[in-house]
Amino acid sequence: MLFNHKYLLAALAFISLSQTAFAQKDLEGDNVTVVKAFDAQLLEANKINVPPTLPALDTNTQKQNYTVPPHPSNIKYDPPKLRPLGMKAAPKEDAYNGFVKLGGGVPNTIYGEGGYFFKSGEKFDGKVWLKHHQLSADKAIENQKFRTTEGLISSNIFLPNNLATQINIGYTYDRVQFYGYDHDSLEFSPARTRQDFKILDLGGRLYNSQRTDMDLNFAVTPKFYLLNDFYSNKETHFELGLSATKWFNEQHALRVNIRPDMTRFDDTVSQKLNNIYLQPSFTMHFDMLQLKIGGIFVNNRDEFSIFPDAEITLRVWGDGIQAFAGITGDLRKNTYRSLSEYNPFIQIRGSELRNTRWDNYYGGVKGSFGWLEYNGQVGYSKASDLALHQTLFTAPDSITRFRVLYDTVKIFNVQGTIKFSPIKDLTITGTLSQNVFDNETTGTAADELAVWGLPEIEGDFGAVYTMLENKATLKASLHMADKISFLNEEGQRVKSKALLDLSIGGSYYFTKNVGAFLDINNILNNKRERWYRYPTVGMNFLGGIVARF
Repeated sequence: MLFNHKYLLAALAFISLSQTAFAQKDLEGDNVTVVKAFDAQLLEANKINVPPTLPALDTNTQKQNYTVPPHPSNIKYDPPKLRPLGMKAAPKEDAYNGFVKLGGGVPNTIYGEGGYFFKSGEKFDGKVWLKHHQLSADKAIENQKFRTTEGLISSNIFLPNNLATQINIGYTYDRVQFYGYDHDSLEFSPARTRQDFKILDLGGRLYNSQRTDMDLNFAVTPKFYLLNDFYSNKETHFELGLSATKWFNEQHALRVNIRPDMTRFDDTVSQKLNNIYLQPSFTMHFDMLQLKIGGIFVNNRDEFSIFPDAEITLRVWGDGIQAFAGITGDLRKNTYRSLSEYNPFIQIRGSELRNTRWDNYYGGVKGSFGWLEYNGQVGYSKASDLALHQTLFTAPDSITRFRVLYDTVKIFNVQGTIKFSPIKDLTITGTLSQNVFDNETTGTAADELAVWGLPEIEGDFGAVYTMLENKATLKASLHMADKISFLNEEGQRVKSKALLDLSIGGSYYFTKNVGAFLDINNILNNKRERWYRYPTVGMNFLGGIVARF
């Protein structure tokens, strides 16, 4: 095979040399002369015109049949997400730590109020507040005047390990005058009609400032007050609140509250009213339902009272319409402080301090639409040993005072509360309550003819309108109540007049920090006797300056 390849290569080389020699044979010398540049041209073509023609139209209608086989599709997609649109931020309102309000009025009125909030980093904050209000209308009715001074110091201290403590110190000095007597025939000096209530309040709280890792919140809340009056009556009170809340899945709460509540009252004799409360409950929160199940156990003088504590709330339409119903109860203490705050003209000496047992059943609807909040409910209660306020006449020519009586009363109640803003910067509020009392008849001398000193209908309505970029505020209020039953000097049942108290007022800031206010109270000059022989002050004015800083 190698021999054949050699001969083939030799033959190819010989042929190549022969071609080269033949090509060079026609050349004469080594020079080539170019006579003319190569110019290639195409001959002119004859254009053939071929006009286009459309085919004849097919005017026959043909029916087309299409067959599409069904093909179900299983498409998975995420639901759309709503995202807030970019909105222009509203101008930030100025924050003020302090305020002062000073004024005077007619009849002889002096008013002063001020407060300040202070803060030191993230470890401490506190506030101080002071108020003084006095009025004297004794030119129209002898000894019709009062004087009240209140003060409060409060602070929060945030400690390591998510602990915090709160301290409260308050003091109240309240002077009232017993002006409930026949001013046509009797006359008393201010010293003989004077009553002073001096109350020192001390309180505190130790709690976790942030939720613990175990979703457990707790609080220890001690409270103490000391009350003295002008007649050397004295009351001391101490309670210690112990509470804990355990959250499950961040929506279900187990709560336990323990509260020893001890009160001692001293006049010519000593009285003690000590209760110990245990309140366990479990509240479950779902999208459409909230259910609370619990109980209230109260011990008083080695006697136990047990009350249910249950409530169910159904979200019929989100937060807008919610239906609720519940059953609960309590053992509420009637102390000298609670009785005198409700009726400052009480004669406590010789009165007995008792617990009132409440058994309550209620139901209603509530909701919030943002611009509208409402709550309406009906309820039935049985109040055993309900405190009533009856007139007390020590002599025909004496000053009217009130003593405490106790009776068992069944109460049917209908009430409603509303708050809404029909237009921007206008807020309207209203509360109306109707009670129907039924005194239980036991056939004993302890049965009372009426629910002495308690109104059946009460209503409070108000409106506040802010304008001129929050520089000016207008307000109006209406307080109403029906007639109240008492016994007169002859032992006959009488009723006071109905209350209809209309007031208006407003304020305006001349500068960023300084303004003025004016209140016109009781425009209708209603002098209804909330307490027998104690008419209220008629129309009165109060005006002055306000400052914020």
